[in-house]
Amino acid sequence: MGETGHPELACGIGSWDSDVYGNHRLLVRADTADIRDTTAPAVAAELPWRRQDRDPAAVDVIVIGPSGERVRNTVAVEVTDEAGRIAFEPVDGPGTYAVHYLPYAHTGKPYYPQAAYRPPTQTADPGWVHRCGLHHAGGWEKLPRAEAFGYEAASAVDSFAPLGFAATEDERTRLQHAYAGEQFLLFGEGRAHPLGRYERLPARWALTTPFAPLDVTADRGEFSAVQVGVYALQELTDVRAEARGLPFSVRCLSLGGVDARGQAFERRVAIGAGRAGALWFGVEVPEDAQPGLYEGEIAIGTPGTPERVLPLRLTVGQDAVADGGAGEPWRLARLGWLDSALAQDDDPVAPFTPVEAAAEADGLRLTILGRTVELGPGALPRRLVSTFTPTVTRVDGPPRDLLAAPVTLDLGRPLEHGPLSMDRPGPARVRWSARAAGQDVLLRTEGELEADGFLVVRATVEATADTQLDVTLDVPVREEVARYAMGLGLTGRACPATYDWSWDTPTRNQDAFWLGDPAAGLQLSLRDEHYARPLNTNYYREKPLCTPRSWAGDGAGGVRLRTSEGVRRLSAFSGPLALRAGESRCFEFRLLLTPFKPIEPGRQLSERYFHAYASPAEIAEYGANVANLHHATPPNPYINDPLLGADALHSYTDEAHRLGIQVKVYDTVRELTRHTPELPMLASLGDEIFAPGPGGGHAWLREHLGDDYVPGWVAPDVGDVAVVTSGDSRWHNSYVSGIERLRRVVGVDGLYLDDVAYDRTTMKRVRKVLSASGEAPPLVDLHSCNQFREPDGFASSANLYAELLPYVDRLWLGELFDYDGSDGADGSAGGDPAYWLVEISGIPFGLMGEMLEGGGNPWRGLVFGMTARAPMTDVRPLWRAFDQLRLPEAEMTGWWATGSSPVRTGRDDVLATTWEGPGGTVTSLASWAGEPVDVVLATAAGPVAAHAPAIEGFQPERKFAAGEALRVEPGRGWLVRIG
Repeated sequence: MGETGHPELACGIGSWDSDVYGNHRLLVRADTADIRDTTAPAVAAELPWRRQDRDPAAVDVIVIGPSGERVRNTVAVEVTDEAGRIAFEPVDGPGTYAVHYLPYAHTGKPYYPQAAYRPPTQTADPGWVHRCGLHHAGGWEKLPRAEAFGYEAASAVDSFAPLGFAATEDERTRLQHAYAGEQFLLFGEGRAHPLGRYERLPARWALTTPFAPLDVTADRGEFSAVQVGVYALQELTDVRAEARGLPFSVRCLSLGGVDARGQAFERRVAIGAGRAGALWFGVEVPEDAQPGLYEGEIAIGTPGTPERVLPLRLTVGQDAVADGGAGEPWRLARLGWLDSALAQDDDPVAPFTPVEAAAEADGLRLTILGRTVELGPGALPRRLVSTFTPTVTRVDGPPRDLLAAPVTLDLGRPLEHGPLSMDRPGPARVRWSARAAGQDVLLRTEGELEADGFLVVRATVEATADTQLDVTLDVPVREEVARYAMGLGLTGRACPATYDWSWDTPTRNQDAFWLGDPAAGLQLSLRDEHYARPLNTNYYREKPLCTPRSWAGDGAGGVRLRTSEGVRRLSAFSGPLALRAGESRCFEFRLLLTPFKPIEPGRQLSERYFHAYASPAEIAEYGANVANLHHATPPNPYINDPLLGADALHSYTDEAHRLGIQVKVYDTVRELTRHTPELPMLASLGDEIFAPGPGGGHAWLREHLGDDYVPGWVAPDVGDVAVVTSGDSRWHNSYVSGIERLRRVVGVDGLYLDDVAYDRTTMKRVRKVLSASGEAPPLVDLHSCNQFREPDGFASSANLYAELLPYVDRLWLGELFDYDGSDGADGSAGGDPAYWLVEISGIPFGLMGEMLEGGGNPWRGLVFGMTARAPMTDVRPLWRAFDQLRLPEAEMTGWWATGSSPVRTGRDDVLATTWEGPGGTVTSLASWAGEPVDVVLATAAGPVAAHAPAIEGFQPERKFAAGEALRVEPGRGWLVRIG
């Protein structure tokens, strides 16, 4: 049988139009004497295809002759999963005929196609069928034979070889009889032949000897991946495994490991009777290991039954590899990253500083970059203070209180509070806890604050007797601070005086609400101990939020906002909630304190992004200095696995650096390319790595991943296909390790994140590994389509990703955003500057951004320091203007800095942002008025003259005398030098 895995057929790769005929075919040799004499009207062929698809008889069989033309006179006499019997007319005479047995058509959008397998069609002439005797059951047996001799796939990644060919029922029966006393059989298999999600016993295993020794080779320093196949003769409900005898560290990757937050976990493995599965092990061979043969064994069993042993013979060679062999993905050594705890620490990363903690008489005072938190005796915040300046460019402004009164958690009865205790796991984190008791309840409150402004409180209520609660969290925010709002069904807008919201997680990705102004704000999000990160970006309904049993209560929970006497009171309530004695509920709430860091207008205007593939020389000639390399490009060919193109990417990056260009690479972990060598092993882990879902999608996914997955993005130009990953898994550990290698070894300068599937813990780790190497600070930009729409659960992108934004440098929001609306009286569209400020600009979170949809609105964008992105929009005229006016060297005062604007327009619907620096005073104007308006520019000293330089595509040159009106058209504006 050899390496092909098929007992009867040689396996290889062929070339044909797979979009018409599918990805698989068998080759049949028609060469009998009757055919050579051209006297045979038909030949019969037995096709031992050994299929995995569930209903082979429902799929067409197409025969192509040596001429390349379809043989119309074809009859599929019998089609089963094991084999097919067909008859066809050898119209081209003797030669090789190709039998395509999984033809499909892709429907829908090219980036999200759906494969529909072609149903059987009757193409044979009825007269021919009758002449050949195929109208009755015995006719096929009398025909001359054409021999099946080969299997071909459209590409190596499409191939079923070697483990995708299923054993026949006879082969399985013989094996079961031969080992009738066993509960399961073990088969050693090399890393080059991963089982993946093929559940049927591979023919390759059925025709070998179970329990035979597994021979493995490894280099010194290598993380060597070892696979053991398990064929269950009886149902196995809790598989256990242990490696013994080797002098090296060995762990079973399939039975657990370390999760994305650094916590150990166990994974239960069950294999149904008559099904096959695989267990994967990692052997860590030290660099100083002596070459030679090492013998051990892998013992596998289930509780209460005898274990069985597979001998393992590991030969260590003379050569040594670095980084465990991770630089060569074919080794599968990157599987060693699955349990990595890299950057899993509590050290701060720039620009954040350690949390300063000071005990007070009745509480605790905590200080971080630009913000202070004071805790009261109930372990809840009683003061939140921001020292960000109104411009959001510094943190040395006057202190501003966010809260009008302390945050309270009311259980509907008095509580007696115990002392507040504190501990410090690291310089970037402080934790505290307290206990309280009241009638029929105990309350345990635990909280923590991190250096980036992440504040979380977990209040666990336990009933000491049957009782009923009505829990209410009150966050009273000063109205003068809470000027804007976003979340829980509201897009970015001026904060309403009153708002009511209730839980609807199946269709709404909503559990968070932000309110504040650019220099001081907070996001409140509500969770419980069962929280699991949902999917996003078209996939939300495949894995929506888990409704928190605490905050949603028994169905009456929700959130309300009320404004009175200068206070906006944001309240989350459970409604009536019945608890039995001993029952508990966790009321977790998170307060992200914004902005996270000062904005950097000079950096924003001096970093010129080029978001398309071009050579470094072409990018330099264009005038850009930051290259974003998307996937499906020569240096980064595959979706979310840039290390597969590491050599080309390294060369590209070196050349770019020589020309003064920084290189960022697309890598988001949201999906994973089918070309990742580890993918079959990851697929074998059930729903741990890949999100469960409806299946379907691209044909490759259907043919290799079964029916429980979420189809991902397809890059049709390069034939790449991806599957959606879980929002929380060990793959994030591998991702962090991969990013570290991209920075340290390949030399990339940062990441382009196209929507994100992981949480703030992983984002922190990514930032830390990027910052740990490289001469210059890393660059990370986050792109998102507007997710305030049905497929995404109506979640504003800035609100959805707020917890990640401390570690991001720039936003690019994005497709489907409204930049030009003029009817946004409710603040829900581009017709209101509040929508721009909160929903798009990033400024309230300490970021700046760029525009995408339709090239954005250059005039409105500029008052936020935003442009479109090259080369899809030619922004070079604006870049030249920035340099001529020396804006990157100037201090920017945005229109949002109330009372601080150096230049004013006299209108609330024509906004002005000003730069003051070596190029003088420069002001950008943009109108949100519904009609043309005239404005007179003035400073505190009175009206001023202005000069508008000519900027191609933006404005003509104009000069305005002091007091002269500037005409501003709707949705447009000016960039002028004052004086």
